[in-house]
Amino acid sequence: MSSKFSLIAKIVLGVLIIFLGYKLYTIIQEPIDFENLKEKRYTVVKDRLEKIRDAQKAYRTEYQVFAEDLESLIAFVDTGKSAIIERKDSSFMYYNTTYLQEMEKDTIITKILGYEPVKEKLFGADFNVNSLRLIPFSNNVPFMVAAGKIRINEVTVPVFEAKAPDTAVFHDVLSKYDQYIDNDYALQVGDLNEATLSGNWK
Repeated sequence: MSSKFSLIAKIVLGVLIIFLGYKLYTIIQEPIDFENLKEKRYTVVKDRLEKIRDAQKAYRTEYQVFAEDLESLIAFVDTGKSAIIERKDSSFMYYNTTYLQEMEKDTIITKILGYEPVKEKLFGADFNVNSLRLIPFSNNVPFMVAAGKIRINEVTVPVFEAKAPDTAVFHDVLSKYDQYIDNDYALQVGDLNEATLSGNWK
């Protein structure tokens, strides 16, 4: 009887050791798994945000402001034209009334050579413009895009921002990795309160 009890105790102890070992492995491995997942997803989302930034820069070149929403920006990339501009340094002579003599002044001559599709110029002819709309890995959640203007030293400057909240990027694993995910954090390029085009991860 005692040998039978001893065998059962060993089996139970063995199962307990295996269970505790697995729990310890999970505790150690879980943050590593999340960091690997985070790196992979962030790489894709950052690339998409940088494409939105490139599109916004082209939009500003054309209209002197940033697009206020995704629909306007996507339509611009899809059907817009961008001028092909040639710039040449030059100079000319003018009469300076202060010094009462002819003087040389440097200038830049610009010439529009033609126009090319915005999509082709920025991303290539085969680029899917609708990929700018949705946050990768989200459940069809669109990027948060806004634009405006701020005053810096009496000068009005256009600004924009585009965001991808962590709650969208990791929507399918929120419960599994809840302790590692900041519900208030978002990957972002640009800033409505600052004249910057940088991403908040740099």
